[in-house]
Amino acid sequence: MTQIVQTNNEENLPVASKYSLDDMKSFFYLMNAKPDTSIQLLEGRKKITIAEIRDLNERIQRKLQNHDLVGQIASINLIFEKGKIQDYATWAEFERETWHTINNKTDAVSLTWDISIKLPRYENPQRHTLKVRVGQAISPKDIMELVFTSDNPTELREKRANGVVKVDFIDQVIAGELIEKVTSWYDGLKKMPNDIGIQMILEKYQSIIVSIVFNFTPILFISVYHYYFLAFCGWGSLTTNITIANIQLFLIVFAAIFYFGKIFASKFAKTLDKKIDEYVGISQFEITKGDENALHDAQIKNSSITKKILTKVGITIITTIVAFGLRHLLELWIK
Repeated sequence: MTQIVQTNNEENLPVASKYSLDDMKSFFYLMNAKPDTSIQLLEGRKKITIAEIRDLNERIQRKLQNHDLVGQIASINLIFEKGKIQDYATWAEFERETWHTINNKTDAVSLTWDISIKLPRYENPQRHTLKVRVGQAISPKDIMELVFTSDNPTELREKRANGVVKVDFIDQVIAGELIEKVTSWYDGLKKMPNDIGIQMILEKYQSIIVSIVFNFTPILFISVYHYYFLAFCGWGSLTTNITIANIQLFLIVFAAIFYFGKIFASKFAKTLDKKIDEYVGISQFEITKGDENALHDAQIKNSSITKKILTKVGITIITTIVAFGLRHLLELWIK
């Protein structure tokens, strides 16, 4: 018969009072538990190039030299348009890449430094992880889904930010130093230029412009109708010629023109709104050949959209002027 023997040697049990809170946090972090985390959002869109990414890495390396560094691994993740992702497991792989042969447009860049540092009060090296993301990592559609599914407001702000730096740490001083280095680097980058001219006005006041077009166009149609009514309807200015039939005819024509104006205004406003939405934002990245091509294509497309909008507006204005001027020609021809 097998005999089960259970022993309880109290001398082999860990004594909680022998370990500090920092020791326990370090132990659990090494066992893949969640460490303390510090997050800083990066505001504003900045121009990102290969040279700027290298500069950030150099700043991080200089800062790490001030500590007893045991080891580190730097990895880079590039998110391209249409969901394509390129991972570089080490910095050497990233440096070996031939960027002029990549035709994809960059949407976001994520950099991670996995760092092991020997701290004075710990026997074993302690792991710290620095993560930097620049650019929109998820699409606007995914952001909307996150709004309705996530209960964490911090996560939503992080995803919507132009950039974010996050440090998982044991030593808070080191975490603060790393975040300061990244924010200082980001603040020194060139700001993305704002849109100028007609495009800036259309995008900034899009809803107001579309609303004015939708509401004012029927009034313009009625104004033209009234202009012709006074010229060619003799009873329009003589109260003695007013009859029920004339009033009915006036109201029927008035309603028909107003309704036609509403239909035209709706289509014109929708077309204008759609055209303004087609403006392409200038990419903040100048890394790949695709980024260079995307910048050129965006400038050409935006210029074409502006020309089409101005052409439609110009035709509308000219047509209105012709409509008002035609009255005088008709008056001369009739007389």
